Amino acid sequence: MSWPRSLSFAVLAALSLASCAPRAAQPATPFTGYVAIGDSITAGMQSAGLTAQSQDAAYPVLLGARAGLKIEMPEVQGPGCPVPIRSASDPVSPDSMNKIACERLHPEVISPVVAIPGARVADVYSTTDTRVQNPDPMMYSSKLYRLVLGPGRTQLQAALSQKPRFITLWIGANDVLLPTLRGRPDQATPPSVFRANYARLLDALEPSGARIIVLTVPDVTRVPALVPVGLLGMVQMVDASCRQKDGYFGTLSLMGATPEHPLACTADSFLTLAKYEQARSTVTQYNEIITTLAAARGMAVFDVNPLLATLPGRPLIPTPSSPFGSTFSLDGVHPSSNTHRLLAQRLAEFINATYGTGINTW
Repeated sequence: MSWPRSLSFAVLAALSLASCAPRAAQPATPFTGYVAIGDSITAGMQSAGLTAQSQDAAYPVLLGARAGLKIEMPEVQGPGCPVPIRSASDPVSPDSMNKIACERLHPEVISPVVAIPGARVADVYSTTDTRVQNPDPMMYSSKLYRLVLGPGRTQLQAALSQKPRFITLWIGANDVLLPTLRGRPDQATPPSVFRANYARLLDALEPSGARIIVLTVPDVTRVPALVPVGLLGMVQMVDASCRQKDGYFGTLSLMGATPEHPLACTADSFLTLAKYEQARSTVTQYNEIITTLAAARGMAVFDVNPLLATLPGRPLIPTPSSPFGSTFSLDGVHPSSNTHRLLAQRLAEFINATYGTGINTW
């Protein structure tokens, strides 16, 4: 049996036209159900303090806005928790959080940003406002845990309870940062322990089915809170033991230093070049671990260090209002609002390229 010639021609013509017609555009993957896990950077801390203003300038809020999402933060009542420093000579004392209420502006808000300042990798799945192992007074605050997560909850529990579809995970800097600022990178979390903790965390997140974007640990040796001893010598903040020495002091050590009471390069707090390389090596090992563990689980890795390496560092002529330039806030550790904006843009580009989302990148 054969079709009539006229019908066959009509069918062939229709098929030919269909093959030439433009294909319908495929809809972009929606960027919804976003949850951010992490430490002080993700939480929005600037100048060693957490305020509603700094929280709302954090990259998760800006990333969400690019996707048309309103990311509500667990906004802190004034004057902050802790109160941010106002100049390089106005340090935050370790017990400053004990002197203020640390209450929420909007207690009813369930924020998708569950990040806690001071958190290390193990803290994400183990630490609450009432449960913590080996607390560091400069890193752990039960008030902050209660403020962000509520009583008795870990970051992991708070994140998974929201049934996320996309997760950014930026954690690990605190495992090495504070020991380095104290001149004791040997007290950082050992890489073998870091590996076990990070694997446990990823294994707990994987069953959620969310698309997980893992961010690497920033190179903590590049933060301007590590001040070269030569620069300190120019302002008579170090003694004769530092002559012809190369190395750094963290800003934590500078709190009590004056020309009358200078720092000594014989102190444990002096970060020698050998210690400096030890800290850098630890960061490298952490990031190799993160990349390997994430790849084994099919999770995307956004390396923050190439981006951070392109940003301007310490200015040649510091000013009291901007001692660390436009990249860092007044503590020399936490990124400025400018850096958060750039980070949100680059993350949007990365997520679009990885998952086919349509987040605005302008």
